[in-house]
Amino acid sequence: MDVDDVRDGESISRLLRAWRSRVDARTVPELRWTYPRPGRLLSQKHVARLTGVSEGWYRALEAGRRRDFSEGFLLRVAAALRLSEAETLTLFLAVCGRRPPGPRTGFGELPQGVRDLLVQQTTYPAYLSDVAWNVVASNGLMGEWFPWVLRPGANLMRWALLHPEAREQMLDWEETCARTYLAMLRVAANSNPGNAELRSLVREVLDSDAACRRIWAEEHDVVEHRDGHVFRLRLPYHDHTEIRVTTHVLLPIQRPDLRFVFITPLTD
Repeated sequence: MDVDDVRDGESISRLLRAWRSRVDARTVPELRWTYPRPGRLLSQKHVARLTGVSEGWYRALEAGRRRDFSEGFLLRVAAALRLSEAETLTLFLAVCGRRPPGPRTGFGELPQGVRDLLVQQTTYPAYLSDVAWNVVASNGLMGEWFPWVLRPGANLMRWALLHPEAREQMLDWEETCARTYLAMLRVAANSNPGNAELRSLVREVLDSDAACRRIWAEEHDVVEHRDGHVFRLRLPYHDHTEIRVTTHVLLPIQRPDLRFVFITPLTD
């Protein structure tokens, strides 16, 4: 292999194929409910599903084609392929020429009051997210209702707008989820034009999904937050029985850069 082959991405393509081939799809919990049931081979389609992007977007990565792949996406690929720390470093250096990001604001680094409020919330699912909707911390119920928050690089917008399971679990996905979340992205991107992570998030959502591109082009609504927004859900935690919930968004005075969100069920 010559230097040009490495620079053009052939080497990382070969590594990604090798890493994918060693993962037994039958051992991946998130694929147990897919149909048809996966065999041993972890396919590109499986990895795309696990990382919340289109199959074409993941295929471009594995083919070594240069795209604006976000750090969050690469972290999700590393988690899906069960990469070691050294392998994750290799992936990042080959694809974007920099090291993986360090740990985000850890649970132990949160102000005591904010940490206590989250830990002591045992009645309803609750989580903390930053300005780019990265999940910083969550309580036990949140992880039980929505296991995706426990995945490395968990991000609300990527899961809700790009992950196939979100469209299965969030009923009336386009009307009650996609249009609201895209309107929130529009506000955030214009409120923080210098935030490269937000710009990258918007590009990834629009590049990865045709439905999101269509809604973005059709709509001009703007929404700052979804406090009080009502969702209809069917979750494995509730045996896929339909429930209605509402979200409550608080801004901790000790950390105004974070959102404290908790979810309560609605009763008729």
